[in-house]
Amino acid sequence: MIKRQSPRADTDPVNQRAPLRHPEAGLLQLYGSHSLAFFGMAPEHEQFLAPGNQGLITYRVVNRVAVALGDPLCAPEAAKAVTRSFLAFCRMHRWTVAFYQTGPDFLAIYRALHLHAFKMGEEAMLFPQTFTLQGSALANVRTSCRRAEREGVQLQWYDGVLPAAVMQQLAAISNAWLECKGGRHTEETGFSTGRLHELQIHAQRANQMAALVHPFPSLPLVTGVALTRAGQACAFVTFTPIYGAGTGEQGTDQRWGWALDLMRRTADAPPGVMDLPLVRAIERFQADGAHRVSLGLVALADSRQEMTAVGKWCAGLANRLSVFEHRRTLFAFKQKFHPCWESRYLVASSRLALPNIALVVLRLRHYSGRGFMRLLTR
Repeated sequence: MIKRQSPRADTDPVNQRAPLRHPEAGLLQLYGSHSLAFFGMAPEHEQFLAPGNQGLITYRVVNRVAVALGDPLCAPEAAKAVTRSFLAFCRMHRWTVAFYQTGPDFLAIYRALHLHAFKMGEEAMLFPQTFTLQGSALANVRTSCRRAEREGVQLQWYDGVLPAAVMQQLAAISNAWLECKGGRHTEETGFSTGRLHELQIHAQRANQMAALVHPFPSLPLVTGVALTRAGQACAFVTFTPIYGAGTGEQGTDQRWGWALDLMRRTADAPPGVMDLPLVRAIERFQADGAHRVSLGLVALADSRQEMTAVGKWCAGLANRLSVFEHRRTLFAFKQKFHPCWESRYLVASSRLALPNIALVVLRLRHYSGRGFMRLLTR
């Protein structure tokens, strides 16, 4: 059984630092079609607005490295000018530049500007308007969902800011999940993903976007909570907006939808408790008219066999440092849904700076692999 709850009003007592402004919000709505664009609006990120408001690049600076979140938010024909302006801005500050988790569309432009692209993994993309559980391809997912329903799992859906009581339930699940994953002091990753204590702020920010960009689709942050037969919360998933309303005739190039962010469960949750909310969420987004659903990045995945020798060396180093311990399990879980795997790249202004850029990115993401922490303390 699926229950839905409407967004709460904008008067919720949520930290509303750094309210969104035009034209940044307009550029996000039109061109924010990659799954990291939403996180770039968080107050801890800097925003570079290109001359003439042609485009927007969100970034963070650590150790004199400016790390941009995804590709520039701009019209394709403006991408080269926007990127060139950002590179000139960074040279003025004597910063090394990196674009984190870019797609293939702008690779030719980056290379024309003498930047270097390194494949860093693949993102699992689904297309809700053609998604179906029918047929043999998703037979295992279908069976898993039915098993969860037989176990009495129910789903509660929330759009926007969550009630305090629900947040307390999610915090208990998350704390137990983190402790099981890596010990009591394990940190959540960040930068290109959300963290539970930021969930309410992100939900409020999505509400602000909905208020700023009429008449485009209203895209709230969506949370699904799985309940046991006894009514106890045992798992949850969250989805952040993917924008990209498009500018083509009658919106023919629309790419909006949602991206899976947090996904956590208790150790004793019923079987199939993660498959069921994902499937029901995709079906809900399908009914809403969404064009895309991202199941997120799997670092170092290379199903297309595109990784260069440098990329393979980095993958070997990551394995030795225990940075991405669960990537194979994560790939197998997402592969069950038969997604389209899209390549993602780290684009750098200097090959020689790549090791330093990689360390900066790992710091920003709060990775805590045992070997990586030993490396940082040397």
